[in-house]
Amino acid sequence: MLIRLRKITQQDLSILRDWRNSKNISPFNSQFSLLNMIDQKRWFVEINNKKSNRKMFMITLNKKPIGVGGLIHHDIKNKSADIAIILGDKKLHGKSYGTQSLQKLVDYGFNNLNLHRIDAEIFEFNKISIKLFEKFNFKHEVTLRDALWREGRYWKILGYSLLNN
Repeated sequence: MLIRLRKITQQDLSILRDWRNSKNISPFNSQFSLLNMIDQKRWFVEINNKKSNRKMFMITLNKKPIGVGGLIHHDIKNKSADIAIILGDKKLHGKSYGTQSLQKLVDYGFNNLNLHRIDAEIFEFNKISIKLFEKFNFKHEVTLRDALWREGRYWKILGYSLLNN
């Protein structure tokens, strides 16, 4: 099985909207409201702007879209960025596709963008992501208390980082 990163196209926008709005994925995203195609098209224009500080990719398995990921808030001066990753189909979780995808994104950040540091923000209830990022030796650096409102209560956001040594 071959995981690849490719450029996001306009044809991908409806599947991205559906993934991000799904009940299996939306609780783990930072946006709180459901997205529509107007939101998706605006986002697509923003990520394709030459001055964008986001490098986003469609994650494919044997050329079939299975997720989206990228490096956002790219700070050229400090050589840092935040990483984001979503696998769209919950049935694909636990089959090493997230691991392979994260490896591709980390490699891209360190080798293509010449990053020194990659950060990740993970909600405390996202045990799968915590396990994945710790497997990659991302280090837990900070806990933001009561930083996220979901399901009628506040949650912590855990800050992780990986350095290119």
